[in-house]
Amino acid sequence: MINFIKHKNIFLAFTAIVIAGCLGLLAVYGLKPSIEFTGGSITEIEYKDARPASGAIMEKIGGLGIKDITIYSVEDKGVSIRTEAIDNSVHTKLLEALRGTGEYTEKSFDMIGPVIGRELTSKMTLLVVVSLLAMLIYIAVAFRNVPGPVSPWIYGAASFLILVHDVLVPLGFFAYLGKNYGIQITIPIITALLTVVGYAINNVIVVYDRIRENLVKDRKSNFDEIANRAVNQTLTRQINTSIATLIPVFAIYFYGGLSLKYFALALILGIATGTYSSVFLASQSLVIWLNFKKKSVKKA
Repeated sequence: MINFIKHKNIFLAFTAIVIAGCLGLLAVYGLKPSIEFTGGSITEIEYKDARPASGAIMEKIGGLGIKDITIYSVEDKGVSIRTEAIDNSVHTKLLEALRGTGEYTEKSFDMIGPVIGRELTSKMTLLVVVSLLAMLIYIAVAFRNVPGPVSPWIYGAASFLILVHDVLVPLGFFAYLGKNYGIQITIPIITALLTVVGYAINNVIVVYDRIRENLVKDRKSNFDEIANRAVNQTLTRQINTSIATLIPVFAIYFYGGLSLKYFALALILGIATGTYSSVFLASQSLVIWLNFKKKSVKKA
């Protein structure tokens, strides 16, 4: 049996370094929001024949002086081109440049105003925060009758901090990508992060539920032993579930097209981080808190 609790301070220190790094990336680089949040223009076209590569399209329109160009594949032959807000004259130049990539039909041209973008930003931020708080309350209520020295609210608080960590790591990574590669935060990426919240809390609940079962069956062992046993008992399940989930997500990343590429990347980062958290942070955080509580009582 692997002793995961014995090296809890090492895991905590490593996690603290990772969190500090992600916070540093977010503070220095910030996130690069897409036009759904900032406002801009969306031009959607459909080619008559085979759709050209995104690089070939960018080569034709890159010299027009239009900023924040992002190209997404739509179905079999369609392309969605998202840019800063452009007027009709610039839009006409864009369409003329696109004729060099093949025969096409314009399907739509839409503008997203900055007011709508700000409203969407506030709603998405609220949605993430509410989701995290709802998970905290759910865990506390679900473990309200758990025996042992740890309060159900500590289970909830530990889960909340773990979820913040699991969301923060992908955000820090996307802050780096946004600064160095121009990758934008889109609605699909936010959706992926919310999916990660649900996935990660499921992993944590599996470990905590096994701790509860062990506490009911074993009243003699100390909490450190019970917590470590719970991690070992769920380890195979955690690894197998993550691998089974990552296989199709990697397929989406490599073969799903540009529109799904970073959605899949957010899922990959979140699933990997969530698996790490459930194995190396979930039980360890409870033990660390319990040891801190005992030291505080002794000093008092």
